[in-house]
Amino acid sequence: MRKVMLWLTGWGMSDSSWDAVRSQFPSCEHITPDFSDITAPMQFFEKVEGEARSLSAQELIVVGWSMGGMLGMRLAAQYPVSGLVLIGTTARFTCEQPDLRKGWHPVVLQRMKRQLSVARERVMDAFVEQMLTPGEREQIGLHVGMDSQKWSTAALIAGLTYLEEEDCRPFLSSLTAPTLVIHGTEDAICSLAAGEELASRLVGANFVRIPDCGHAPHVFVPEAVGDSLKRMVEQLAEEGN
Repeated sequence: MRKVMLWLTGWGMSDSSWDAVRSQFPSCEHITPDFSDITAPMQFFEKVEGEARSLSAQELIVVGWSMGGMLGMRLAAQYPVSGLVLIGTTARFTCEQPDLRKGWHPVVLQRMKRQLSVARERVMDAFVEQMLTPGEREQIGLHVGMDSQKWSTAALIAGLTYLEEEDCRPFLSSLTAPTLVIHGTEDAICSLAAGEELASRLVGANFVRIPDCGHAPHVFVPEAVGDSLKRMVEQLAEEGN
């Protein structure tokens, strides 16, 4: 059966963020939904679900980053997937408590939505800066794969509403596909503690820590992320024989 990899990017991020990892799987078919023209939060999952429905006869591996990981978990709860990879992801992005280890306060996202209409560039620059470690900020081409210009302002606002409202916790126990959780130890968007908690609630999940890495390990250490994915793909192939 042909292997298909469905790549679900994070909020406001370019599809090219996957290039360095995606290229390591030349024998697979790759599908990357375009979220840049979305106008309402429910359309994110509708687009992902539409892709999955068209691939029902294929062996599907879902790779999601941050918001894309939340979409991937919801998809895996409703559709048969062969493997699930969650990068810098949490089951619930917001938290009413002022504790960034557990999530962002909804007020922060609401403020970002208001500011996007009048100071979009400043909002996005601040978000990208928070995604990265000081060392990553110094690297040449640090915005490669992080160019949000393609996303409409409406899509960015819809994405923040999705992050504010989505809660994957109720169906975590029902996710039975082999799962790989990858998290940077210095992630300031979705904390390492949130990633560890997510992995602990997914049956049989493998947790991979990427040391000294922020919210985008697949951009800055694609070899390490690719190696972990390859091990999963190889294991799935062995189990399928």
